[in-house]
Amino acid sequence: MEWAWLSKIAPALIGVIGAVIGWFLKSKLEAKRRVEESLRDEAAKVYLEILMPFAVLFTDLSPKSQKETLKKITSKEYREKSFKLILVGSDDVVRSWNEMWNIIYKTERGESESNNILLAFGNVLLSIRKSLGNTKTTMNSKDMLRWLIKDIDTFDANV
Repeated sequence: MEWAWLSKIAPALIGVIGAVIGWFLKSKLEAKRRVEESLRDEAAKVYLEILMPFAVLFTDLSPKSQKETLKKITSKEYREKSFKLILVGSDDVVRSWNEMWNIIYKTERGESESNNILLAFGNVLLSIRKSLGNTKTTMNSKDMLRWLIKDIDTFDANV
């Protein structure tokens, strides 16, 4: 009989505790979602800033444009943007970005063909597409480059 009062308030107490736990979990999930959205928005902005010079480099082949674009890509400001990409980019984006630069360096040393840079750029684009929410995409690197390169089908078939 001493505990009879507990059986009367137990359902209400359990309801209150459940509501508090539910509110706590919901607020944690919402905070996490806000951080992820903010990070995705920041990443999208960085991705766009970092990719534009390459889009120009691959589309405008005039010597003047190539020289200006290469100057941008080697600038301190661009390196800062690249550093930002390393911080806010997804793991796959950072890996594909680093791989592309590795191919660029190999090409400069004569150890790789320049076409490999384009294919690596396609991998970067695909990684970015996936990191921005298109995780189940069926596209491949060549699909990502079709808008940019009119003869993409003449490139190496194992892309």
